[in-house]
Parts: sequence; structure tokens; C-alpha cells
Amino acid sequence: MAWLKTLAETYDVYADLAGRNKNGQAVLLPISHSTFNAQIEVTIDVDGNFQDARKLEKGSDIVTIIPVTEDSAARSSGIAPHPLCDKLCYTAGDYTAYTGDDKEAYFDAYIEQLQDWAESGDTHPMVRAVYHYLKKKTLIRDLVASRTLELDEGGRLTDHAKLQGQGQTGANVRFIIFGCELPQEVWKNQELYQKYIRYYQQRSKADELCYASGQIEACSDKHPSKIRNSADKSKLISGNDESGFTYRGRFLSKEQAVSVGYETSQKAHNALRWLIQKQGYTRDESAIVSWIVNRDMPLPDIMKDSVNAYSNIDDFDFDFDMIDTNEMNDADRHDTGKYFAEQFHQAVNGYAGKIQAEDRAAIISLEAATTGRLSVVYYDELGGKQYMDAILHWQQHCKWQRTIKMGKSEEGKRRITCESTPSPRDMALAAFGVQRSEWLEAESKLIRATVKRILPCITQKGVRIPADIIRAAARRASMPQSMSDFVWYNDVLCVVCAMIRYNYHEEEGKSMDDFLNDNLDDRNVLFGRLLAVCDYMEQRAMFEYDESGKVKDRRITNAKRYWNAYSSRPAKTFQTIRQNLNAYERKLKDYEHKKFEEWIGEIMTQLGKLENGFDNAALSERYLPGYYLQMEYMKKSFQKKEQ
Repeated sequence: MAWLKTLAETYDVYADLAGRNKNGQAVLLPISHSTFNAQIEVTIDVDGNFQDARKLEKGSDIVTIIPVTEDSAARSSGIAPHPLCDKLCYTAGDYTAYTGDDKEAYFDAYIEQLQDWAESGDTHPMVRAVYHYLKKKTLIRDLVASRTLELDEGGRLTDHAKLQGQGQTGANVRFIIFGCELPQEVWKNQELYQKYIRYYQQRSKADELCYASGQIEACSDKHPSKIRNSADKSKLISGNDESGFTYRGRFLSKEQAVSVGYETSQKAHNALRWLIQKQGYTRDESAIVSWIVNRDMPLPDIMKDSVNAYSNIDDFDFDFDMIDTNEMNDADRHDTGKYFAEQFHQAVNGYAGKIQAEDRAAIISLEAATTGRLSVVYYDELGGKQYMDAILHWQQHCKWQRTIKMGKSEEGKRRITCESTPSPRDMALAAFGVQRSEWLEAESKLIRATVKRILPCITQKGVRIPADIIRAAARRASMPQSMSDFVWYNDVLCVVCAMIRYNYHEEEGKSMDDFLNDNLDDRNVLFGRLLAVCDYMEQRAMFEYDESGKVKDRRITNAKRYWNAYSSRPAKTFQTIRQNLNAYERKLKDYEHKKFEEWIGEIMTQLGKLENGFDNAALSERYLPGYYLQMEYMKKSFQKKEQ
């Protein structure tokens, strides 16, 4: 229950934002309120006389905040009217006359409930106006007269005509009240929110112990849905099994299993819904969000790569849409990645300094357990500085140079090559993804399970990335022919190297800066370097370049053709690759041929020093950073020579 208590505390911090639209962001719902998508908007005056109506189209402002009861918020069948805005079958007293479908009981329950509010001490002129209009039972007649609804040839309201892609008879209706002042939308009126909250709180509820707050308060066994989005019917807390009695054997009643206060539940669910919509990750049927509990301070998005993790923080001192190349010196102008890293590092340090000692951070991950159930698969709460230290530790040690899209808006995003920590989803795709189109794809269930296992590595400093995930990614990287060059290199090889780098630091306390020299006694690394030499030798001999330096005709090298076999039987496969390179060596320039022979000789010498060094035992994943770093070293060596 810790997560419920923490979310309720979060709601109290942001309570002044309830029902208010701030900078176009998601709206924090007031207590006892929910949302629906409206299809019809009806305008009446303060005396309850019809003025006008209009259809609402998709893409317009159709999300409507509505007051709800416990029963109406949780309704799936039966009669449970919302107190003010609702479907036609509840609000239209002439629904049965126009459709032939007997819904009199629905309207009677709605109008009786609305009358009780309209005549209470917590009523509002808007409530009375809606009540006086709807009790006339002329809603559908007025909507037809204003051409908002269409009747068939027999004068019946049918579902042949559509509103936002659904039948007319199931349309949701909202109201605007026109009076001596400007027209007022009932779904935006702050005073109306508070009037309903006070009215509904006075209705009798049983006082019991709330397991979340530890207080005796009015409790509820019906809890909100629509947590991940407005169409989400899954619930985090539900106990409606009155026939199977799944709690029998442990408890006598469902209240003994869990009892949560109505207000606590409303605050917690509304805060969670708001946080997910505002700053959460919602993909692959899961929702993940992290936040500062005790004040309005955004946190980096741990579900993005380390660069874009800060893109939605307004006061982050970095321009994501433009790197000012005018400020670069001549040396940096040729290395945008280096200049970018310096500027970005300064911005990150400046942001981390704003986290205070008393700040509390929380992270929660949800996923669908069944069609109607959500489960909390990960929850953690820690100090703000402790959280940021863990994030910065992760971003500093689990990074690799790769090409990413950067920018705050989709239109402004552009590609940049820099050192970046892959997102958890990137890691899951590198391990289990298959390229079916332009990018890697994988089953959502597999991605969710993998991301769930990676989360503790980010938030709990020192937790290593599971070895089986790295091995799976290494197997994918060992099959370069199964995907395009860019996807293999950027989305698989670079990602698995970043994961290996993180565990290498955690296990041996070393950085990758001198990885090749530190591992002269590791046959896996040496064989990876040997593969890089063969690959680059063939590239230099085979590829023809145009005036701009781009490859005219890129063909697959022998190293990549035999890569998978090489990772399983390196010594035997190396001999095959080496023989196939004989024809290409003649095309090399003298200094190129000399350097490649020198590198091969050095690596073979080191392998010869090891017991069973040059044999056919399968390679571990460490051969991949050996390949990558040897390739980078050789490219820089030739660049210096040619300059």
C-alpha cells in the first residue's frame, strides 16, 4: 500500500492544479470526477431553455471532465447514472419514444439523482439549469431540430448515422450554460467541481480502517479505471467476485483483504493517471513513470536514451533543437559529438544540482495482468539525490557512441552521433528484436518482461544487467546478415557494447578507455580484434569511394558472411576468412598492407601466449567490444596517416 499513500501525498502537493489546464498539459482530475469523450454539446440558458447544439468532431476538444459516483465510475452494466453529463439514454427523457428501446428506468434514475443535487445546499445555477431543461424530456427532439442528430425514414433515431465513428444512440452529451455573462462550460467550472465534491462527501459511507493512510475514514470497494488512458478499463484494485469467493480460506470478506478510503483512492488514482499522461512511458501495454513526491520538480525520463531523457524538462539548460556550431573552435567543428558531449554534460550537472536533500523520488511500473486488471510490477521509493546519483551512474557507465534522433518535437528531431545510454526498450529490442521493416520489432510481452528486469539496474546503483539479456543481444549481433547494416551496427552492436560496458565496470571496476590493452590475456577480446582486422582489410581493398568519401558499391565482407560461424568456431573460421582475403590483399596500398599484417601479427602473438588461446571454443560476448574498439582504432590510425 506504500504506492497508494505516496500517490495520495503527491496529489496534495499538486491539489491547486485540479481541474485546471496548465500550458496544454494533462489535467489533474478533482476528487469524485472522471472524463469521457463527448460527441454532442448542448447550449441552454440559465432558465433551462434550449439555445443550440453541435456535433463534436474527433481531434477537437472532446475530452470532458464529469462528476461521477462510485457506481457510475465503475459501471460496466446495469443502471448507474453520472450526476450531470452522460449518455443519451440517461439524459434524454424522449429516448424511448425516438428509438423504441425502453430506457425509461435509465432516465428516471438520472433525473432523480440530478434533482437531489439541484435541490441540495451544494447546488449551483448550472446544475439547476440542466435539471430544469432535461425534465422537459425534449432533448432528442431539440437535437433533431438543430440537425445534430438524424432520423431515418420512419422517424427513428438509429445508429446508421455516426458521431466520431460510433452510433448516434450511444452519444455522450455535455452542456454549456448561456446567461447574462459569457457562456460557461460545465466541465471547466472550478466552483462546480467544489460544489459536487462537498455534495458527494455528505452522502453516507461506512467508516473503516484505510490500509493505505492508516486512518478511519469512509472506505470504498469500487475504484477508478482509465489509468493509462481514457479508454482503459483495467483497474489496480478490484474485488467483485461474489460467487467464486477467491478470498475464502484467508478472509471472511473482501473488506478484510483490502480496505482503502474513498478519498485516498481518488487522490492516488487521479495523481497516477495525471503523472502517466504528463510524463509517463506508455507502450507495449505497460505504463512507467517516475516523479518527485514532495514538490513540482521534473525528473529525467528513464525510459528514453540518456540524451532525450531530459528533453521534456523545461528548465534544462540545453537547446535540443540546435547545436550552436558558431561557438565551436576549428578542432571541435570536425567532431560535433565531442562538442555536444561537453555542452550536454554541463547541462546535466547543472540540473542535478537543483535536486534537494529532502526531495523524495518514486518510480512505478504497471502492466495489464488480465483484460480488466492492472498489476504493479515494479515500485521503488528513494531520496531525490540518491535517485539522481543512480541515474547519473547508469548514464555515465552504460553508454556507447551511436546515432540517435534528438529534439523536443517530432518535426524538429534530427540525427546526431554521440555517446548515449540506450533506453531499456532499445536493449530489449537488441536482445530479442527481429527486423521486419525498417526497424527492429518484438512481441510486446517479451519487451515488457525484459524492461521490467532492467529497471532495477537503473534505479538501484550497482545492480548488473542480467547476463542472459546480454547473451541474447550478443547472439543477435553475431548475425549481421539478418538485418540491414545500419540497424545491425547502431541498434544491436552499439547497444550490446553499452550493456557489456556497464557490467564490465560493475564487475571489475574498470572503464572502457583502455579496454584493448587491459585484456591482452582475454582470447575473446583478441579474437574480436582479429575479426575487425579481417573485416576492415577487406573493406579498404574492396570498397570504392566517391569524391565525398562515401562508398559507391557496398558489398558484404567475408568477415560478416562468416560472422556467426566465427563466434562459435573462431580458429577454424579465421583460416577460411584469411584464405578468402588473399585476392583482396593485392589491392591494398603498401602502407595499408604493412599495417594490417602488423596488427594480425601482434594479435596472433598474444593468442599464442595463452594456453588453448587459438582454438575453436565459442566466444563470449566480450569479443564484440573487442571488434568495435579495434575497428575504431584502425580507422583513426589510417585517418592520421592520410591527413
